[in-house]
Amino acid sequence: MLSDILSKEECAKCRICCCFDDTDLWEAPVMTDELAKELEDTQFEYLENGKRILKMPKAMIGGEELYCCNLLDKNKGCVLGDKKPFECSIWPLRVMQLDGKRVIALSPVCPVLQTRAVKDIANVAKQLSKRIFEEADKNPDIVKKYEAGYVIFVIEGVSQ
Repeated sequence: MLSDILSKEECAKCRICCCFDDTDLWEAPVMTDELAKELEDTQFEYLENGKRILKMPKAMIGGEELYCCNLLDKNKGCVLGDKKPFECSIWPLRVMQLDGKRVIALSPVCPVLQTRAVKDIANVAKQLSKRIFEEADKNPDIVKKYEAGYVIFVIEGVSQ
């Protein structure tokens, strides 16, 4: 979805989006009922807010203990391919809730997009906004609470 500004090769080298520490586990992608059924042999856990995520083992990576997605193949990337959770397909864009409105924001941790022009990222966010908000309508669990530091590109209902 973001191929205009982020290549699969760049993502494959980094994979920061597939690992979480204790403070950002809330960023883990929510599993829909459909995907959970398809992954019936996979274990899930539930966050405090009741959202279902994959059970992820902790591993030492770069001197840090991180939870890493067990669907990540070190050589091939995500084993789900096009079936991966919607949140994964739009990352580092996030749909978030801020002051009663949904927004599309950019995670500050993607090292590749930190090298891209803000104007280009904003254009992609705007192009994808209709689809992102439609998906959030179907699966409200993907909407995260807004966190400081995330740059907002689209506010739902505000003309661009």
